[in-house]
Amino acid sequence: MITCPDCGQTAPDDARFCEQCGRGLHDLPPPVVALQPLAVGHELQGRFKIVEVISLSSQENRYRAAALEDSQRSFIVRERAAPPAENVEDAQLRPQAPAALESFEDPAGPQAKTRDLAPLAKAAAHNDAATPDVEIAADGLQEVGAQSQPPAQSDSGRETPDADANGARAQSGGEAQTAPDAESADSPVAENFAPQERQVAPRADLGEVFERVLALSQTITHPAYYRAQEGFAQDGRVYLAYADEQLKPFAPRKAGAMPEHEALNAAIQICQAISYLHNRGMRVNDICPAALAYGADGRVKLTGLDYISNDDELQAEPILNDGYTAPEIYRARKVDKRADIFSIGCVLYTCLTGERIECESWREEAGPIRFYPPHVVSPDLEKALRRALAFKPAERWATTDQFKAELLKLNSQMWIRSAALTDVGVVREHNEDSIMAMEFAQDSQVSPARHYLYVVSDGMGGAEAGETASAIAVETIRYYVESGVFSDRASITEKAAAGGQRPAQSYEELLRGALEQANRDIVAYQAGHPEARGMGATAVSALLTPPDAAIAWVGDSRAYLFEGGRLRQLTKDHSLVQRLVEIGQITAEQARHHEHKNVITRSLGARANGPAGAESIKIRLKRGDRLMLCSDGLMAHVEDSAIAEVLARQDDPMEAARELVAAANAGGGTDNISVIVIDAQ
Repeated sequence: MITCPDCGQTAPDDARFCEQCGRGLHDLPPPVVALQPLAVGHELQGRFKIVEVISLSSQENRYRAAALEDSQRSFIVRERAAPPAENVEDAQLRPQAPAALESFEDPAGPQAKTRDLAPLAKAAAHNDAATPDVEIAADGLQEVGAQSQPPAQSDSGRETPDADANGARAQSGGEAQTAPDAESADSPVAENFAPQERQVAPRADLGEVFERVLALSQTITHPAYYRAQEGFAQDGRVYLAYADEQLKPFAPRKAGAMPEHEALNAAIQICQAISYLHNRGMRVNDICPAALAYGADGRVKLTGLDYISNDDELQAEPILNDGYTAPEIYRARKVDKRADIFSIGCVLYTCLTGERIECESWREEAGPIRFYPPHVVSPDLEKALRRALAFKPAERWATTDQFKAELLKLNSQMWIRSAALTDVGVVREHNEDSIMAMEFAQDSQVSPARHYLYVVSDGMGGAEAGETASAIAVETIRYYVESGVFSDRASITEKAAAGGQRPAQSYEELLRGALEQANRDIVAYQAGHPEARGMGATAVSALLTPPDAAIAWVGDSRAYLFEGGRLRQLTKDHSLVQRLVEIGQITAEQARHHEHKNVITRSLGARANGPAGAESIKIRLKRGDRLMLCSDGLMAHVEDSAIAEVLARQDDPMEAARELVAAANAGGGTDNISVIVIDAQ
């Protein structure tokens, strides 16, 4: 069995990658004796106290520690063996972390490069006991340590096949640059060298990896990166301390696929973070689920700064995460920012499918990237992802910003899922409610359109007059809206072609007009059927053109919006008790049990002359929002708090509608019950 040096997961001897973290297992270096972990309770620097051992690997240990001066403050501490002592006379300084870039054309382009790393010169020889270190850059003196940048390593301690026992890694692109001798006569900084003008306290060498991570942590300001706060040495070991942000694992392997909108949100956040570095001439090189996490706010964080390098350079010993590293890195070809784009695509593929892309053939040719079967992905998303995963870099998205823009476009699409249910209740013999759920679709390249119409109407009048009134209301609203939506679009198109202008009718106006037309049709029916006089109906209707929704109503049928775990009533009842609440004579709670709670002040068919008095509003939906339309048979027996609990608990709209109807019946079922649940996804 092989043990992964990063996460400790065991794998068969012939395994090529670690199933837990994705780390390549080809040509593992000889086993390295791990550091003996510190005991719980051990103190570091007189400031930290170890409270938990988090992980152990061949290269480093990780702990959770509490601050001694404030036990409520928690830190994550990385520990490695201290680097071997340098021969001071022969020591050469390592380059700084990539700094602010000079302006150049297309800074985010795939071929864009950073300027050369600023050369440094050591101010003077030093010893561990007394003499401080001072570095000189092209623009003056700089302190050793905070800006010193060694080659990259992985935040999780991942090794490369040729890494030595201490995990040392060559700087990307070849040998580290060294400064001209500070004492040389032709040195550009020799004349400015004045070590006596700036003395800094000596700090122990943290080693190439930790020095680089610490310097990058002080350079990078984007909140998506998990950065070290400080570094120190003690008892032959070196440490980095991070604030304990309670990070959660990102997309655990074999945990199944994410919903598309969640996967898109994650990929967009990753693109934003990577673009930040790309625009500064750097490349990340280590993008895989093991190098990502969710912060306390639910946003994606990149936990590894160890492998960040200058762009357009091939690392001397690159990290190989099977299924996430770009093919050109396996093939030792020229590498630029598009290698990171490939890795982002691999992570998105894992989010969508729960699987790793097969990479065993990447040294010779493109490997298969499977979607259907067995995975079902929206066609446009699959096209965008296949472009990111193109075997040849030239065929990929040129920049992370372009890839992000396409993902944002796909993520802006909203899908509607709904369920409608009506029930006679426990007491009534006839169901006088009518409901409708319809989708109007027009798919074309010229004028695509998709509209969703929902109606709940509660009939009144008895002797089958109530169900007739509600049926007339539903049918009239459907016909009116359908005609208005498409005739209005056709009219606008014709006017535009003719060069004229025509004010577009809002969908709130369209729905109000539909309810007023339903009122006129019910009145007309009564005129031709004397036995139906006195019949009427309440109605609430929603017309969705995602992400917008128009709501119109007459009477006490209601619309609710469930968002962020909270239920909000959108409509205002046209009823006597609602009027009493508005003028302060009774409370909302008293209105629920008032003797006149069923007396309404507006309805369809109540007035032979004049409008019904329909009202309307417009809202904008977000993914995860839920609309609910219902008749008063639901509110009579189910409190708003109970409705919110059901909508929060039942993810499926039909299951939510069924439970709401069942709850109303369990509460007495004295009236007909109608519910439509509409999900925005």
